[in-house]
Amino acid sequence: MTPLVVPAPELAGTPAASPQIEQPVAVKLRAIRFPDGAEATDAEAQKVGAYVYRLGSAGEELWNEAEQRWTSVPADPSALPPLPLMYKAGDPLPWQGLLLAIGMKDKDGGDRFAKAAGSVPRYRLRAYARFNRADGDYAGLSAPSSDLAFVSAADTQRFKVDMQPDPQQTEEVTLVLKNAGLAAAGYVKISTRGGQVVEIGNLDASGAPLAMMRLAADGSILLQPAAGKKIVLAGDLEAQRIRYQPAAGGAPVDL
Repeated sequence: MTPLVVPAPELAGTPAASPQIEQPVAVKLRAIRFPDGAEATDAEAQKVGAYVYRLGSAGEELWNEAEQRWTSVPADPSALPPLPLMYKAGDPLPWQGLLLAIGMKDKDGGDRFAKAAGSVPRYRLRAYARFNRADGDYAGLSAPSSDLAFVSAADTQRFKVDMQPDPQQTEEVTLVLKNAGLAAAGYVKISTRGGQVVEIGNLDASGAPLAMMRLAADGSILLQPAAGKKIVLAGDLEAQRIRYQPAAGGAPVDL
């Protein structure tokens, strides 16, 4: 078997190597050439595909398609079936396939792929190719692709609606808008738990509460500015009665 130089897979359309787990990842490979410079095509192909590796707390593992589980990495994975890559003549990246993550299961019914938490787990691919032509057999395993750390589409959406405990028996709805950095900037909450309450608030860059307004179940209204801040009324104020706390302390005073 003559060694063959195989290019590393290119993961097309993956923003910042953090694709949404709900979307397929396009796996593409540049032209594979024999040592004499001739391009290897599907006419000589015996096996062209990509092996999927997982990097997590257990180190690097290989997806074993034959056993439908993650296993230790063998020195030569070629006996296992890879993710198939099909040949598209005339394309600068002629070997192409799709990596599907969402809904894929292992032999025990567990998720094959998972969202990253603290950049773990990560995934990478290595391409394998074996060709046969008149002068003999050629095969090679590529260097790894860039790493993938899956995110969820829900995690990247700037507007979110959360219904508790579930959409069919909703007792509390929270609407959240995130800023460009995907940190929550403000929220509106409507709850019937323990009485009907409506709450509106904004948050700082770390997600801590700033100002808040609450319409309580008894009909009272609470306005609560951030610590050290004021409630400012730009127009006229009309009130039937005002109760305030004197700056010098003591009991509240009614006007």
